[in-house]
Amino acid sequence: REWEATEGIVIQGRARPNPELAFLLEDTRRETRTTTLQLNQPIELGGKRAARVQAAGHVREIAAAELEVRRAEIRAAVTANFFEVLAAQERVRLAQEVAKLAKRATEVAAKRVASGKVPPLEETKARVAEANVRLDLSLAQSELRTARQRLASTWGNSSPIFERAEGRLEPLPSLPSAETLNARLAESPRLKLAKIEIQRRKSLADLERAKRTPDLTVSLGAMRSEELGRNQLLLGVSIPIPVFDSNRGNQIEALKRADKARDELTAMQLRLTSEVRQVHERLSAARNEVQTLQADVLLGAHSVYDAATKG
Repeated sequence: REWEATEGIVIQGRARPNPELAFLLEDTRRETRTTTLQLNQPIELGGKRAARVQAAGHVREIAAAELEVRRAEIRAAVTANFFEVLAAQERVRLAQEVAKLAKRATEVAAKRVASGKVPPLEETKARVAEANVRLDLSLAQSELRTARQRLASTWGNSSPIFERAEGRLEPLPSLPSAETLNARLAESPRLKLAKIEIQRRKSLADLERAKRTPDLTVSLGAMRSEELGRNQLLLGVSIPIPVFDSNRGNQIEALKRADKARDELTAMQLRLTSEVRQVHERLSAARNEVQTLQADVLLGAHSVYDAATKG
């Protein structure tokens, strides 16, 4: 909606000054009064309209860049929320399996106590462990409901209407090279937004510079003198004299804000570069961790689980 609203800024930037209709009555007595009807048309000089149109165009470009930023943020949020649902579903599945295993362990402990092989304390311990597992299952189910709600909210649903998310967690995303990241960083919507802001500030500085040139007002009218009994044509030109106000303060402000926009672009580049490098390192570490878990830890855990189950 903001991008659509900027169309009005562009239209208004192209608008020219309105003409002015003036009426003047000198003397209220009919025999000696003079009536003047005059049309005044301001004419902008110094390139004010062109600078205004250019600045309005940059405002529209900024709105488009902000829309691109918002789309990227939403896309990232949907992707992250989707994988949170996948992970939550997997946690629920594992918790259910552990709950079944805990129930079996309690049954085994009860039989061993009944046969006199172990003291009743072992059965009590098994039941406490089973209760804790059921609590973990309840917590995992609650986290799944929260993740589903969060994902559904990204497309405007107050409550999720899907049963489950279909996808795989095992395949790892590729690790992009530093050169690829730097190339993509240069096309970042936020950097693009900062660059357009510099252009907009330059246009505003040009507009303030153009305001130093006074505008011309052309007048055309007619005057009726009842005392002389005739009409007279009026032609006039007026232009303000920039003696006290040369718009110098506004021009300095616009130039300094353009400098500020350039500094903000530099800061944005440094910040994004640092953030991308940090995220790249975290992704690399996460991939190594997952590969280690898949290659070593899970295989050993499966062996221990099989042995414990047989025991």
